Amino acid sequence: MPKSVNSSTSGRGLSQRGQRGRKSSHPYISEDPSTAEVDRGHQSSQVLPSLPVKTEVPSSQPQSTCLLCHQEMKMAQGVNDARHHYGLCFYNEGAFHKLYPPLDLVDGRVVDEVGKKYSCQHTETCTKRKMGYRELCMHMATTHMVVGTLMAMDDRVGMDSVLASLYPGVEYKGGKTEVRVKVEKSGQYKTADSTPLRRKRGPASRVKVEPRPVSSPRIYSVSVPVRSTREDEDVDDPGAVSPPHNSKPPKVEPKAEDSPPLPTPRIDRVHNCLVCGGQGKANKEGRNLNMGDGMQDLKYHYAVCYYNEGAFMDLVDPGQENKTIGGEALELFGLRFKYKCPFVTCSRNTGRGAGKMMGYKEYSIHCGVAHHLLEKVMARDKREGLNEVRAAIILERKREGISWEEMPEVQVEEVQSCLLCNGETKEAKNLSFAGDKRLQLRYHYASCYYESGVYLAKYPPGEQNMDQEGQPRDVLGRDIKYSCEVTGCTIKRKMGYKEFCIHMSNEHGGLLDVLREDGRPGLSDIADRLEEDFED
Repeated sequence: MPKSVNSSTSGRGLSQRGQRGRKSSHPYISEDPSTAEVDRGHQSSQVLPSLPVKTEVPSSQPQSTCLLCHQEMKMAQGVNDARHHYGLCFYNEGAFHKLYPPLDLVDGRVVDEVGKKYSCQHTETCTKRKMGYRELCMHMATTHMVVGTLMAMDDRVGMDSVLASLYPGVEYKGGKTEVRVKVEKSGQYKTADSTPLRRKRGPASRVKVEPRPVSSPRIYSVSVPVRSTREDEDVDDPGAVSPPHNSKPPKVEPKAEDSPPLPTPRIDRVHNCLVCGGQGKANKEGRNLNMGDGMQDLKYHYAVCYYNEGAFMDLVDPGQENKTIGGEALELFGLRFKYKCPFVTCSRNTGRGAGKMMGYKEYSIHCGVAHHLLEKVMARDKREGLNEVRAAIILERKREGISWEEMPEVQVEEVQSCLLCNGETKEAKNLSFAGDKRLQLRYHYASCYYESGVYLAKYPPGEQNMDQEGQPRDVLGRDIKYSCEVTGCTIKRKMGYKEFCIHMSNEHGGLLDVLREDGRPGLSDIADRLEEDFED
């Protein structure tokens, strides 16, 4: 739509017309009829065509005086400047310390504000580079709208109106940003995420997405969260750290009200493993464990030590088929039973490693490290000093905004290597009866049996395609082709002899016959388990 220019501004319309590419500071100003007639009298020699005019409803602008520092704010960029200004004021007051605890806080002040030790928690949709503490706080405040969370928790007079003007239509409740929309016709509430999606660097990431203005048929409400009392706090919280805003789905953490409060961990404390002591070559990874930067290595080592002691046995179910009478796992290394992580959002189920299966040992250690079973094991361990290690692990988890949750039902499937080729290929080492993988197992055995020559008697190639030794001359079907004549078969195309034999064995039950006629142990059991696939 073309933009109209206010003709009442003397000389401005003519001067801008000659400047190609420069935009007017007020591109959409409606024309006042009273002043238009006067201007047309002065410019009677030049008649301008009537242009459509775009009108906008003036939005509510925030106050130009900051409620925190009581100084005038520069409002060249509107609400963006105001959000940035309030973020700086909240930072100077130390309001970010509870949401993002600094590593070197002394007497309420951060010792090192510029050391690049921190990174944004939204690693999937935002930058992964390291930042200083001040830069991290301002990044979270402006990019991820955390300044609105601080405003919602601030009880100063007038802060609620500033919050409503800076983030119209956004409700802050307990640190979680959400929009509650009431449709007047139905009276029902709908919830939608109002945080703009910030993708990786590129031209598209520079587009700023502002919250939509309030429209008349909808009602937006802004509520300030009620501060919890001391009795409502989680007694397992090592440092009373409130989890920051996180895009992950909320998880329910069981209360442990009967456990005593944990000590405040000493960040960057280096120690030897309190389970194995780091003694000997086998336990050298247990030396100099770091509760700060080396937290991931620390958790993995403790999980391995606790697994060796059998601490995960009653927490990680091996499944009914892989369990002894005493409840222990029969097979540990995935040679016969493989496990899939039951948490849908786990990295093992997303990205390039999606669907990777594990043996029971690897599965137990993975659940201990990635899904926080290590905390539950440590809570039962009375060894001296472990409470501080557990407190550091809990603090690190709550910094990431993750809550502890119970283990879902185990997902295990039985696998085996091919009994004919002894697992010569990767596919032959992971044959399974689970779901659609049964089709892969059937096809593999049908193909393996072709090389043994058992199909010559069962599916004769015919004199036209047989040499003097009784072997088929044309295997791939270059000259001689075969067709399936079984009633109801959907394969109508012609095939070579090898493909025809595998088809008849795999699709029409020939595999069951050759499995039962083979005298090697275990093959008849496979035939019994596959028999239901060929029942009409």
